[in-house]
Amino acid sequence: MESWHPALVHFPIALLPLSVGLDLAALLKNRPQWHGMAYGVLILGTVGALMAVVSGNQAALAYRDLAISNRIEDHEDLSTAAFLLFLVIGLGRLPLHLQNRLSGRPIKLWILLAAVASGMLWVSAYWGGRLVYIYGVGVKEGLQVLGGF
Repeated sequence: MESWHPALVHFPIALLPLSVGLDLAALLKNRPQWHGMAYGVLILGTVGALMAVVSGNQAALAYRDLAISNRIEDHEDLSTAAFLLFLVIGLGRLPLHLQNRLSGRPIKLWILLAAVASGMLWVSAYWGGRLVYIYGVGVKEGLQVLGGF
């Protein structure tokens, strides 16, 4: 399962901020119907985030006893928090879409919250990249380097 994590993480990293961009475009162009497309992308990204979190937690088990484990746990915690926030956003927006109430303050608040969650996601992605490219996590040669911590 751990080998799937690098492939899976890029979907939510791309899709979730894209959903915010689509929502903002819907607001700027005064096209409330575009929020439906943004919501679909949000749901796809949230499902992808679930798969990335599960695969990442599985992959992290191999590093529990190493000195780098604290940095991995920080990455895990922030990623999980971002996923849970996107899940709340997806569920919270559902009544607006079912009732076709896609203008006004409620949708704007959900978009703002999704922008915050996207920021969390980007920070987590940065930390994940550092784990790979600085510390060698997930790279076979990196295991030798990690043993030196």
